[in-house]
Amino acid sequence: MEQVQELTEKLTAAISQSAEYIRYQNARQKLAQYPILKKRADEFRKKNYDIQTSDADIFVEADGLRQEYAYITQNDIVWEYLEAENAFCRVLQRVNWQLMEQLEFDAGFVDR
Repeated sequence: MEQVQELTEKLTAAISQSAEYIRYQNARQKLAQYPILKKRADEFRKKNYDIQTSDADIFVEADGLRQEYAYITQNDIVWEYLEAENAFCRVLQRVNWQLMEQLEFDAGFVDR
């Protein structure tokens, strides 16, 4: 386990130096300068997450969410944050799926 911990720390360091992570941190810090905007962006993120993890018709719900929060998502600071967050999450997803596939973890019960 010691070797796994050491390599995990190296992976974490590598990810923290990635362009996606740096972009995400910069966008997060910039958005943090506008607390009300950050609050509204977080509301949008929460509702978006809830839609994606529900059994609802994702296309209908997401379209309604975009319309409801158009004033937020059209803001350049918020949009950059959301895009940067999405890019960083894709990095984490790729790492996770690569580990699961290469280590023969049975995730067949999960719909992709």
